[in-house]
Amino acid sequence: MSSHHPDESMLHAWMDGELVPESAAAVAQWLAEHPDEAARMAALQAQNAGLQALHAQVLDEPVPLQLQRALRRAPVQWRWPHALAAGLMLSVGLGLGYGAANMGHQRAALAQAGAAGGSVQTVKSMQLPMFVREAAAAHAVYVPEQRHPVEVAAQQQAHLVQWLSKRLGVQLKPPVLETQGFHLMGGRLLPGETGQARAQFMYEDAAGQRLTLYVSVLSKQGASAAPVAFQWASDGATQGFYWIDGQQGYALSAAMPRERLQVLAEAIYHQLS
Repeated sequence: MSSHHPDESMLHAWMDGELVPESAAAVAQWLAEHPDEAARMAALQAQNAGLQALHAQVLDEPVPLQLQRALRRAPVQWRWPHALAAGLMLSVGLGLGYGAANMGHQRAALAQAGAAGGSVQTVKSMQLPMFVREAAAAHAVYVPEQRHPVEVAAQQQAHLVQWLSKRLGVQLKPPVLETQGFHLMGGRLLPGETGQARAQFMYEDAAGQRLTLYVSVLSKQGASAAPVAFQWASDGATQGFYWIDGQQGYALSAAMPRERLQVLAEAIYHQLS
């Protein structure tokens, strides 16, 4: 598999977890050898996660009474173009309505975190900001990688920091976590959901356990005038803390107990503040 390019259908099947283990492993190996394609798949996974979260509850909602009455009154001899158009209008209307409600939930969650005075709060996946979902997808793609876990190694840290700072448009500073038992492996440049540059720093401890810090520069709408308290996010094996400080969003991801990860998140927050 690694000798030839898997087609788009196979890449998307891999991304959706629909391949048999042998084929999935072959595609993963090919992606490990092609970091640009791996980054593209990570961005698509983040985008899919956002869309799934956006519409997660729509199918569970009851059909509005007005629509039930309209369906009961509708003639049986519907032509298929009219049925298709009605179905599209219904799905778009539900999607837009739920999307607006979901954005309200996000703003409320962030406002509540800011008023919490540093307390940790748990946020459901459907309420997570996009950069947090991007961070989880990038973490899942690159943490298992053995040959190319980072794009620029820590031995070239000065170059790494200068390069990523220039691409993100802010001065970055990788936190030092030696006291907590983790050393910097390096980092990489990643694409965000709307094309903005993102940065990922990867760390590893003596036992080989890895964690990633994802840095995003937010738009004015997503930025916060004051640091937002830690938020806890858990989505399967990947979990972590995220927070927003001014125009920068940070997401720390790892597969470890919450208490240990919180110690690391607090150490990073104090260094970056």
